[in-house]
Amino acid sequence: MKKFALGISLGVVACGAAQVKPLPAWYTTANAENPQFPQRRFLTATGLSSFSAEDADQRAMANLSATISAQLQSETSSFQQYSSTTGETKESVTNRVSVRSSFDRADLIHIVERQQQKDAFYSFAALDRAVADQELAAAANADLTSFSASAESARNADTVQNTGAFGIAANDAGKLRAKLDAAFIVRRAVAGRPAPEEAAYVAQRNGLLAMLEQHRARRVVGVVSKSGGNAHLSDFAVNAVKRLGLRPDSASCDKRDKTQLTDATELVIEPVETCAEGSLGERCEVVVHLVAQACAGGTTGAGTVSMVRGINPSDRDKARRAAWDKVTPALVEAAVRDALKSAIQLGE
Repeated sequence: MKKFALGISLGVVACGAAQVKPLPAWYTTANAENPQFPQRRFLTATGLSSFSAEDADQRAMANLSATISAQLQSETSSFQQYSSTTGETKESVTNRVSVRSSFDRADLIHIVERQQQKDAFYSFAALDRAVADQELAAAANADLTSFSASAESARNADTVQNTGAFGIAANDAGKLRAKLDAAFIVRRAVAGRPAPEEAAYVAQRNGLLAMLEQHRARRVVGVVSKSGGNAHLSDFAVNAVKRLGLRPDSASCDKRDKTQLTDATELVIEPVETCAEGSLGERCEVVVHLVAQACAGGTTGAGTVSMVRGINPSDRDKARRAAWDKVTPALVEAAVRDALKSAIQLGE
C-alpha cells in the first residue's frame, strides 16, 4: 500500500515538473526565431492568455496581423519612392498619387504551436510568405489583367489621337490603379520583397500617368454662361477649372477651329432663379446646373449646385442676394468637378 501511495506522489511531482518546464525562447525573447518557422520563410507572432487556449490563438493571430499592418507604412514609402523613379512620370504626377493599404487576409494565418504553463496559455501563429503571396497574387490577377488591357487601349488611342477613346480607357484603368498599388504594397509586406509582376505594372502605370499629364496640358475648357445668375458665378467656375489643372477660356465648341476640337470641352452654366412672395415675405430660390460636353463628341457630364434659398420680409432684391450669397466657390467647384470628370474622363 505504501509503495502505491509513493507511486502516485511521484507521478504528481512529475506532472508538476512538466508544467513548469521552461518555454521555448521564441515565446519569451524578442527576435528569437523558431527553427521550424524561420523568418526568411514565415511571418510569426505569439499570443498569451490567462483565460483559454482559444483566446491565446486569437491574440497570436491579431498580433501577427498588427505586425503586417505596421510594416505597410514603410512599404508604402518604399513603393512610392520606387514608383516615382521608374518610367517617365513627372514628380507633379506622382505627388497626386496617394495609397491606402490594409491587410485583411487573416485566413492566411495559422496557429502552428501551443504551450501551457500553469494557468497561462501560449499560442504561436505563422504565415507562410510564399503561400500567402501566391494567394494575394491570385486575388489581384483579374484586376491586374483588366488594368493592363485598359492601359494598353489608352496607349493605342493616344497614338492615333483618339481623345474620346483614350479618356474612356484611362478612366477604366484609373478605377483599378489605387487598388492595385495597395495590393502590391501588401505583397511587399508579406513576402519581404517586391512581387515579380510589380516592375511591369509600375512601368505601365507610370506610362499611363505621363500620358494623362500630357492630355491635361493640352486640355482647354470653354466656360459658357447662360443669361442670369450672379456676376461672380462665371469666375467661380473658371477658378474651379484652373484648380483641376485645366486651362479655361470662354469659347464654345461651335466657335473653335476644327483642329482644336479634339482637346476642347464646353462647360455650360445654366442658373435657374425663382422668386415669389411667400408666407414669410419675399423668397428667392436658386439652382445652378452645369453641363459639360466634349467638343469632339462622345462624352458628357453634369453637375449641380443644389437649391439654395433667400428670404426677406419685403425686399425681393435682398432675398435674391441672400440666395446667391449661398452659392459659394466650394459648391461651384464640386459641381464643376462632377460635370468634367465624366466629360473629360482623365482617370483621376
